[in-house]
Amino acid sequence: MDRLEKQDLEQLMQHGGDYPCISIYMPTQKGREKAKENITRFKSLVKKAEEQLEPLGIGPEERKKIMEPARKLISENIYWASQSEGFVFFTANNFHRHYRLPLPFEEMAIVRYSFHLKPLFEFFSADDQFYMLALSQKQVRLIYGNRSTAEEVDLKKKKKKLDTEFGEIDFEPDLQFHTGAPDSTGTRNAIFHGHGGTIDGFQKERLLNYLRFIDREVQGQVEEKNAPLILACVDYLAPLYREISKHPAVFGETIKGNPENVSTYDLHQKAWQIIHPYFKEKQEEVKNRYLELKGTGKTSNSILEILPAAYHGRISELFVVPGIQQWGYYNPETEEVILSEESQAGYEDLIDLAAVKSFANNGSIYTLNKSEMPDTSPVAAIFRW
Repeated sequence: MDRLEKQDLEQLMQHGGDYPCISIYMPTQKGREKAKENITRFKSLVKKAEEQLEPLGIGPEERKKIMEPARKLISENIYWASQSEGFVFFTANNFHRHYRLPLPFEEMAIVRYSFHLKPLFEFFSADDQFYMLALSQKQVRLIYGNRSTAEEVDLKKKKKKLDTEFGEIDFEPDLQFHTGAPDSTGTRNAIFHGHGGTIDGFQKERLLNYLRFIDREVQGQVEEKNAPLILACVDYLAPLYREISKHPAVFGETIKGNPENVSTYDLHQKAWQIIHPYFKEKQEEVKNRYLELKGTGKTSNSILEILPAAYHGRISELFVVPGIQQWGYYNPETEEVILSEESQAGYEDLIDLAAVKSFANNGSIYTLNKSEMPDTSPVAAIFRW
């Protein structure tokens, strides 16, 4: 599985103009025995993409050149045996990228003058991104998650620094923790009891320094700084970590117990049970704000209004249904919008374009099912002004 980061999306957003951009999405299957099926599916989509180049006036030799990175990838059998749930491929003039991602994308091959990116916004949706920090005596794992998936962040280099700095840290598995009476600030002091009584100051300070080190390194790896961070650890470590952490959103509820032998998948399931009500509440707050503002001129469910607003940076929140396209043409200079019921040469998915421009202008994107939308349209927006 590959990591899709914000800068990857931003790089893809920069391509477009006079040269065709090919976007291929497909579901994939894991394992060596499924590699041939993955290749066959990709070959079929490559052919469909190449066929779409011809109406754009691109000759056979140029088409072959454009699709050469895809053909090279087809021959890499080992690569196709090591898949996640979904695969995306992008190629344009002297540029190509591909990602194995944990989302079973709807199969599509789209050729336009910009990359088709809307299906990727589920990984950057404003209402479901979070992190998990699994702390145990032998492991420190940072895991990025959303509603669909979870993936472990590579901390190998950090682990070496940790070992060099601290060596073995005794987490005292039998150590007991409870909360003392509030001090003058209203904060409850941590009281520790080990095998023979209260933990000594040196041991506590060493453990706090260890957690401070982890927190500093974690902050350097966290892409979304305000995303909630859920701790997975034994009971007494959670209040200690909250005490020293610089992360602005360490979540109050914890995945309890030693996470050392708990899989990423199981941690994700437990974390989502904890965090989902929080995200649902936040989502409902934004949708209710849309409904409260409806009719005031500060919302819209029309792509005719939303697209120019996205270009001018007016959109604060955008709601989209990833699997629905609105084909058409937009001229940013005249703000003319032409709608079409079907895809044709020179037309774009205007909802995709609105999402890209809103994201580029720091708007929050909410990817929802059709039944979850705050309005009847597959796109809706709250304006900044």
